[in-house]
This record gives sequence, C-alpha cells and structure tokens, in this order.
Amino acid sequence: MKFILTVLLWMMICVPVFADQQTTVLSAPVSFGRAEGTLPYIDGSNDVTLEKQANNILQDKAKKLLQDVGGQGKLSYEVKLNRPSLVGVLLKAENNGRTAYQGVNIDLTSGREFTLGDFYTETDEFKALLNGSSDILFAERGLYLRAAGKSEYDSFIGYGRLMPYMRIGDAGRLLQIARLTQNAADKVLTVPSGSLMALKLDSNPSSGYRWEVKLDKAAESRIQKVGSSFIMPHSTDNRVGTPGTEIMVLTAQEPGECTVTLEYKRPWEKQAVNSFSFKVVIKE
Repeated sequence: MKFILTVLLWMMICVPVFADQQTTVLSAPVSFGRAEGTLPYIDGSNDVTLEKQANNILQDKAKKLLQDVGGQGKLSYEVKLNRPSLVGVLLKAENNGRTAYQGVNIDLTSGREFTLGDFYTETDEFKALLNGSSDILFAERGLYLRAAGKSEYDSFIGYGRLMPYMRIGDAGRLLQIARLTQNAADKVLTVPSGSLMALKLDSNPSSGYRWEVKLDKAAESRIQKVGSSFIMPHSTDNRVGTPGTEIMVLTAQEPGECTVTLEYKRPWEKQAVNSFSFKVVIKE
C-alpha cells in the first residue's frame, strides 16, 4: 500500500503546473430577505456543472445558518482550506449579538461535500482522537472540531497526528507536498505539521544500492517514512540494471526542528557512496 501511495504522489508531482494551483474563490455580495453580506463563490474549475453544485451548497448552507440567528443579519466567511479540488469554508451569521457558525467542505471533483470517511479510515482509535466528533472543518494544517450546535469550532488536531489513519491513495489531494532533490543538501525546509516530503533521487537498485533514511534523535518523533518506489525512465531501453529514479516519501508530524540524512549504500555495507543532509523545521 505504501508503494501505491508513493507512485500516486509521483504522478501528482509530474502533472502540468496548473494542477498545483489553488481553487479560485471569489467574494460575492449576497442578499437574502433581511440578511446581507458576502459569501464565497467558486470559479474557474474544470467542470461547470459541478462548480454550480458546489456554489449552490454554499448558498443553501448560508440560508440555513441564518435561521439560527433569527433569519436576518449579516453573513461572512473565511476560507480555511484551499487545494486544487478541495475547499474548506467557515460560514458565519450574526444578528444582534447572536452568532452561528457552519463549516462546509467542498470537493470539486464531485460537486458535493466531503467527509472524514473520504480521507480517513475511521477506526475506534481514530474516533477517540476526535472525541467522537463528526462535525469537522478541514483546514490547511489540520481539522477543526466542535462538540455540537452552531458554536465556534474550538478544538484542533493536526494532520500529522492523523497520518496513520489516512487513506493513502487520497493523501496527495489533501496534504501539502514539498518536492525535494539532492539539491536540498545543507539547506533548511520549513513545512507545516502533517505535510508530506517527496524526495526524487537518482538510483539503481539492481546494483544493490538504495537510499536509506537516517534520523537524528530529534527527528525520530517528528519524521516518519511513508513509502518508497523506483521509477524507470521513459525510454525504449527497459533492460534490467537501467538507472532510474527512487521516490521516497516522508511525513512531517510533531512540531520542532530536526535533521534528515539520506545515504546511498548497499544494506550490508557500513560506508555510503553518497549522502546528504537537510534540516527540517516543522511548524504547528
């Protein structure tokens, strides 16, 4: 399964640059009866029909939220997550001291709301981490939760803590990916907790050599290897022994600073023929 994740992430790394762009979210003035304000309006997606469905969901959620503050007042919003096909929005309705909130998670590949089950295996341990809450707002670095009602989302859990439960085939859609090569040597990478690091390294496993991850003590609780795979070059020469590219995927978990070292060596040999290190600063 880890091999599958790595291949999927490699495919995402190789797609055209436009696939990495955020979803376009405009601010649209709205007026519903005795209520007015601004709402998010999604534009420029690949499927006009699904885009329309997504915008209808946002409007319907806003109208329902208004009912919790008396059917009038002011509407506003904040974008919490913006990925190429995923958007998480916090809607807010206010009326004479009454305030209500609603998180909306939109998947532009389906035109519908997405849920925890779309990205995570909801085991008992996973549910315990979330205190049984199913009212979730997806954000850039993790999930916002609340107990009940239309109150604020007052709890937060980072994606790093939830990585063991991630549906690996969908990880690249939700989590940020830092793409690295050996040029990262002696440099500093700053990433949010829960993000992925995809290392693209020249390799030739048929010779017995392969890349190994070495972590210092500070990194042992902060960096985890997700998987690796070997990609053959695109050519007519597919003979055994042809050099290619090894893709190694790591995840950044607990906040802090640490050093990651990569060594190119045969498993039974102590001395590496090539090695490099880089520093990782993981933000909350």
